[in-house]
Amino acid sequence: MTRKIDATRPFYAVVGAGDLAVEFARTYATDVQTRFAKVELEPKALRDQARTIVVGRVDELTKDAKQAQVKLEARFADLQADAKVLPAKVESFTNETVAELTETYGDLAARGKDLVKRLRKQQSTKNTKAAAKTTVAKAKTAKTAVKKTASTAKTATKATTTSAKKTASASTEAVTDAAEKIGN
Repeated sequence: MTRKIDATRPFYAVVGAGDLAVEFARTYATDVQTRFAKVELEPKALRDQARTIVVGRVDELTKDAKQAQVKLEARFADLQADAKVLPAKVESFTNETVAELTETYGDLAARGKDLVKRLRKQQSTKNTKAAAKTTVAKAKTAKTAVKKTASTAKTATKATTTSAKKTASASTEAVTDAAEKIGN
């Protein structure tokens, strides 16, 4: 049996105990007044009546106190049982959440891997890769040509610049194609 812990319950219990005490006091006062009216004014008779009244009332209060104690002990046992189960519930919730997060992480990783595979296979990405290789080769040629002669270097630099522009254009196309595939 699961119950929510209510922080106001102790307050209400104290108020209820106070109310019960007032009720007992009123009942006792009324009872005493009624009995006092019947009491003889003889000292021995007064003593005997008082003893009878007090013993009867003490017995009633003792019985009520024992009943209240039994109820309180039962409630306390319920609360202890709930408290013992709580760590297992928290652990179970934590384990479920971690498993769910792990599964989601795996799903996202697989989705990302699939997207990267699709992007690598698209023609615009292959064109960009080929253009970049050409640009690198022409840059190496230009570097070598610079070492040899100025006119050869000028031609090689122009070819490298043209190749770099083509690479940039192919890269733009590849990025545009990739952006269209994201989210599909």
